[in-house]
Amino acid sequence: MAQISPRLAHAYFNEISAGSAVPLDLDGLLHMVDLRRRSYVVIGDIALRCFKNKSKWTYDERDIRRGAQEYADFRLDIDDRVEVQLPAYRDHNEHAPEGRADWRREIASWLFWQARQKHQEGRPYEEWDDSWKRIGVGGLPGELTWDEFVAARSGTRLRKSIANTRPLELMTFSGGSLSLPRGYAELLDRWEQVEEDLVARARTCEGCAAQGPRWGSWRTQSRFGYVTLCPPCSGAAFQRYTGHLGGVLYDSPRVRGTRADDYLCRLCAEIRAAAWDHCHDHGFLRGPLCGSCNTFEGKSHPRNFLEDREGAALHLLECRGCLDRRTLPRRYHVAIVQKYLEGTEHHRHRGRRCKRRPSVRHVELAHGAQRFELECWRHGARWPKDVTVPETASLVQDFVDQALAIAQPDAVVPAARAGSETTTPA
Repeated sequence: MAQISPRLAHAYFNEISAGSAVPLDLDGLLHMVDLRRRSYVVIGDIALRCFKNKSKWTYDERDIRRGAQEYADFRLDIDDRVEVQLPAYRDHNEHAPEGRADWRREIASWLFWQARQKHQEGRPYEEWDDSWKRIGVGGLPGELTWDEFVAARSGTRLRKSIANTRPLELMTFSGGSLSLPRGYAELLDRWEQVEEDLVARARTCEGCAAQGPRWGSWRTQSRFGYVTLCPPCSGAAFQRYTGHLGGVLYDSPRVRGTRADDYLCRLCAEIRAAAWDHCHDHGFLRGPLCGSCNTFEGKSHPRNFLEDREGAALHLLECRGCLDRRTLPRRYHVAIVQKYLEGTEHHRHRGRRCKRRPSVRHVELAHGAQRFELECWRHGARWPKDVTVPETASLVQDFVDQALAIAQPDAVVPAARAGSETTTPA
């Protein structure tokens, strides 16, 4: 089996399938956004397996050439068309169960989005209504016309893809109805079934055959690709991290010589770890994290991480530098102050203290103070608030002490500064 890189696979597939009757979008071979979910890239109704080889993802060259040749030979009668029935609009929380593949609803979502844009553009908020959600007499949502849709999508039209193909290139609108070539519509129907089969297979725990969540939260990286293990099977297969590398610098030989994927994720404690997490402010190791938790800590909004991940603050305090100084990394400081201001700051309305929590937006750090803008949406009140750097440090210290007290209620938490007293913004 000859293994080739994604870039080479893209070049081979593009060259062999050139001139295909099906307009292809082969960027999926490069980006592989659903790799964790199902370990395959699907081009139309053809599933191409991805392999991990020496820490790099590859394809089997024979699969690439075989799949590309199928599209080179694909025959499509453009004149044999079927009508595309648009499903009714559904709000985000009413989407198909667990995000099932549905090409008709995907096309409909493009049209509904454009209809909403037309309805709201140039109108004051008070005149917005739900008329754009209904199919109009012309057969499209709201007051949208096909020419307007095509013109609005002229810049992105070719990039809108389903199953790594471009349906808008083959779609026509006539007599109040949308249509596609029958052979292409049948191809997309087969794609839906291929997707369902792949997802069902990837949801199955390799240890006990239990069915996991559809979106792949049981999926974890291994040296040979993604595998599916339920939390009990992961707990039996991998070690729990006990903090034995606490106080060790991330770039030390001890860390480089120990594999993170021998352990369970320290934060979610459900799937295999993928990397060693460390504090970028002080350089100390925090522990092994799975890819999802590691990405969430590094790229999510700091407040989301602190509030949505149980034990997040204590994980950050695994850094010896943060623990000794009773602080958290600098990127979390603004989020802690924002939460404090939301709970303590109020404006006065008609002589009375407003009980509503204001929204708090960070503006800048200038002249030794963090500047925030607070706003009460109900009364239209807006006011600034400055929190000095020492006050910010004190609030962060309070937050850390509270987190430690909850985790160890009988422990005595030493002060970060001997003889210091907590100060809060005036």
